[in-house]
Parts: sequence; C-alpha cells; structure tokens
Amino acid sequence: MEFDVTVLGIVIGFMVLANRLVAALITPIFDKYAWDKFWLMFVAWALAGVFVWLSGVNLFAAYMPNELVGKILTAVVAGGGANLLHDLTDPGEVLIIEDAPEGKG
Repeated sequence: MEFDVTVLGIVIGFMVLANRLVAALITPIFDKYAWDKFWLMFVAWALAGVFVWLSGVNLFAAYMPNELVGKILTAVVAGGGANLLHDLTDPGEVLIIEDAPEGKG
C-alpha cells in the first residue's frame, strides 16, 4: 500500500498537533479531577477527526471508493497516531529494561 507523501505528511502533522493539544489542554483537566485517562484516546480521535474533516484530507483516496469511509479511516490513523506519540513521549511511562542476572557457570 503506497500513500501520497504529501497527504501522509499532513496526517503526521495532525498526529503531532492532536497529541500536543490533548497534552496541553485536555490532560491537565483529567489530572485535576482525577479522571480515567483511558478516555484521552477518544478525545484525540475526535480532535483528529475535526482536523481531517475541516481539511478534507483522505489518506485512503486511492483505496476506498467511498470518500466518507476514507476520511473516517484517516481520522482513526491520525487519532491513533496521536496516542502512539503520547505513549512514546510520556515521561511517566518509561519502560525500564534491566539486565538479566548472569547465569552461574
């Protein structure tokens, strides 16, 4: 599956933008009221959906005959990518890999 590089760049930009907006504007509200952060994923998807809808970007134009389905899938990719970026950049959830104990031999 090959995507148009320009459209892919725009979608990646939406990923970063949605990630930063959710981290800066929405996450502090969730922290203040001690709400479950599971729902941030849906906020990012909705925000990415708004960006995709307003811009008219369709990453799947060459593969989906229905434009609406292509835009929905593009929003899912952009919103899911925002969550992936959040998981990779969240300093509170750093994966620590410890050295395995040396075997006796």
